[in-house]
Parts: sequence; structure tokens; C-alpha cells
Amino acid sequence: MRERRYFQYLFFILLTVFSCKDDHLGKPGAGTRVRQEQKKEDDRPNIIFLLTDDQRFDALSFAGNTVLQTPNMDRLAKGGVYFENAYVTTSICAMSRASILTGQYARRHDIWDFGESLTEQQYENTYPALFKKADYITGFIGKFGVGNIRQPTIRKYFDYWEGFNGQGSYKATDNGRPIHLTSKMGDQALTFLEQQKDADKPFLLSMSFKAPHVQGDPGFFLPDAAYDDLYETATIPEPVAAAKEYFNYFPEDIIKNKNGALSVARSRWHDRFSTAEEYQENVKKYYRLVHGVDVVIGRIIEKLNALDMDENTIIVFTSDNGFYLGEYGFAGKWYGSDPSIRVPMIIFDPRPEAPQGITIDKMALNIDIAPTLLSMAGIQKPVIMQGRDLGELIAGNNAGWRTEFFYEHLWPSSDAYYIPSTEGIVTEDYKYMRYFLNRDFNEIMFEEFYDRNKYKDEVINSVNNPDYDAHIDQLKQKLTLMRDAIK
Repeated sequence: MRERRYFQYLFFILLTVFSCKDDHLGKPGAGTRVRQEQKKEDDRPNIIFLLTDDQRFDALSFAGNTVLQTPNMDRLAKGGVYFENAYVTTSICAMSRASILTGQYARRHDIWDFGESLTEQQYENTYPALFKKADYITGFIGKFGVGNIRQPTIRKYFDYWEGFNGQGSYKATDNGRPIHLTSKMGDQALTFLEQQKDADKPFLLSMSFKAPHVQGDPGFFLPDAAYDDLYETATIPEPVAAAKEYFNYFPEDIIKNKNGALSVARSRWHDRFSTAEEYQENVKKYYRLVHGVDVVIGRIIEKLNALDMDENTIIVFTSDNGFYLGEYGFAGKWYGSDPSIRVPMIIFDPRPEAPQGITIDKMALNIDIAPTLLSMAGIQKPVIMQGRDLGELIAGNNAGWRTEFFYEHLWPSSDAYYIPSTEGIVTEDYKYMRYFLNRDFNEIMFEEFYDRNKYKDEVINSVNNPDYDAHIDQLKQKLTLMRDAIK
């Protein structure tokens, strides 16, 4: 009888243990998980940093997109912190990624071309190097995007490396088997996570997707064929600024060079969006590429759950820049419009003390990523970093937070690759941008000024409206001061 009671008691204990196990990442109010493995002595959080390429701020359903399906990105936003006013300080892949690595404006890290690499001294103060020095296991998957990754300078900061040079190709292979690059990167992420299940140190995994960037130059969107039926019957609404009346919103010398050749932004619009049929087809492909990333995020979440890593793994998600979907007759990025410079940004922290399901409207920047990642791990931010720890906002410390930021894009334009430069300032209430060629600030080609509270679609340019003269003069003065201060 005593033996029978013992087994009944044992069965009850086992039943209680397994009923407490929760398979939902970061579910609010979930019971404390009873783990079978012994708790690690090093309880610093694991961190996964997810970076997409050319994903604009409204290219996820959580932001109000009624066509695009991103359930896993939404899941992170609903259970974490969503930054609804997140921006990049330079809207182009290499420069923005250099800013993310260094926490610096482009004028300080001085990367202005795809072929330029950070110096070894600069790499010493990037977030991966600092995590490596802090005894984190570090991994990198995907498009590195800054200079030549064949340098040993880069690779030595990563314990696990599946990075690729240049833009990469969606047409990948795995042991001779054709596979879409996004899916292959998902497999690599799961391999990395599997390798960490018995590790006695925390990890940092940086995962930089190619998606939803185009394939090639001038390029076309190439999503996974598995999603060919997705959005097939949907009608994608065009943005307000994509209407015909705004096709020549920017002046001719922005749209064409002195020899009459089209700018990259306009020529790529012709390649992708020049007819209603092309617009529908290509935006749907763009959305399918985003959805492919979302599927990989779901796989990562499931793997974290399966490995009992979900309660101590922070996921940070953003994009390297936005993307014009036909606004002003443009495709691409570069310029200072919101579709080009505004991005999604989410921090999901499943730990019990972390806030869940909140939206922050303060300005967050790509240069804030490195300081924020470092802070999460208790690593001191180098003084040379210019970004700020977003944890301050999450903790409710809004006092002294930025109410404006400086935007710059000083691409060395040429007749063959014509992209006028941009410089401007964005505040909570106003935006001022000016355009010129090759850093010649004295020859302004075009100016924009927007009252952001009144005209959110940026189609009412008030730069010549005398009612705003005082505001414009003030912003011009601030712009000069901020430009000098960030060097």
C-alpha cells in the first residue's frame, strides 16, 4: 500500500511538471517553467539580432498593413516593445549597416561606398567585437554588407560564421539541393541554436537577411516559390504619394542628370512600377519576401522553445533602411522621405521584469542598436558610439531623450549612377531636407519642408510658405550645428 501511494505521488509530481511547460515564447502570465537541466551560472541573456534589407516601416501587418501577413513579427511586437518612430540616419545598405555595427553616424565612421571596409581599430569598437571580448558566443548569418568580408579582421569576432560577400543570391543550394536563400539562412540559424544547447556561456546571433532586397542590378524581386499563391487575389493599395500628380514632385535635375539620363530612383521605378500590372506584381513579390523572413522568425521561436532557451533570449528586429514603393515615381531609397528612412523596430524581451505589449512613439535610430545590445548584456558602451540605449525608453526614462535627428546621404554620385545627395533634420513636428551634388552644400538643387502633424503623406511642401519661415530658418541653423557636432 505504501509503495502504491509512492508511485501515485510520483505520477502527480511528473504531471505537475509537464503541465507547467509552456510552448509560447514570452507568453504574458505564463507559469514558471520547471527545467530539467541545471541553471547556468552565467545568466546573462542570449540575444538574437534580426536585420532585414529594404523593409519599410509599414511592411508588416502590426503597423496596419492589411494585405501583408507577418504573424511572427506581429507576435514579437505584441509581446515586446514596438518603436513606431524608428529611422535610419543614412538610407543605403552599406552605410546603414556600418552605423548599426559602430553606433555612429556615417560622417564619423566614414563609410560611403560599398567597397570600403572599417579599419581594424574601428572593428574593435563594434558591438560584435565587444560581445566577443565579454565572453559571449558570437554568430553571424547572411549579408554582412560592409566592405570585404574576406578580411580576417571581421571573421575573428565570430565563433560561428555563415556570412556572404556582396549582395548574395536568392538562388542558393544546400548539399547540391536548390533552396531559397532566406530558408537556408533559417536552417543555419537553427544549427547555431542547436549548438548552444549545452553551452555554458550566453550567445549573440546576428542574422542579416537579403530579403526583401531585389536580386541583381537594376534588379527584380525573387521570393520563394513556396509563396507564389500568397496575395494572388489581393489588390495592393498605392501610397498617396504614388499618385500621378506627384510623379514630377521632385524637380527635373533630381530626376535626370545634366546629360538627360534618369536617376537611379526613377529608372528603377520604370523597371518595377511603371504600369498598374507591374506595380501589383512586384509589390506582391516584395511582400512575399518579407513573409519568407517572417516564416524563418517563426522557426527560430519554435526552436528556442524546444531548446528551453525562450525565457532568456531577447530578440531585436529592424531593417537597414526603407524603400520607395512608387512614391514620387521612385523605387529604391537614398532620399529623405519617410518611406525611405523609416523602418520597423521591435525589442522582444521575455524575461519577467521586461515590459510586454507596449508601443513607444519617441524617436529610435539605427545608431541606437549597438548601444542597446551592449546594455542588454551589461557591456560598457564605448564613448565613440553616438547612439543611445533604447532601454532607457523601455524603462520609462524619457527625460532628455532626443526630439530630433540629423539625416545624411552623401553618396558619390556619377552620371552612370546618379543619386543626388541629401541632408536634413527631422523633428517631432517638422522635417527639412535639402538636395545637392557630391557634398557641394552651396549648390542646393531642391528643398523640402513638412509640417508633420498636418501632412503625414509628405505631399504638401511648405518650404516657400511664409508662415513657416521662422521654423525653416531655425531648422537650417540646427542642421549646420548638428552636422558639425556628429563628426
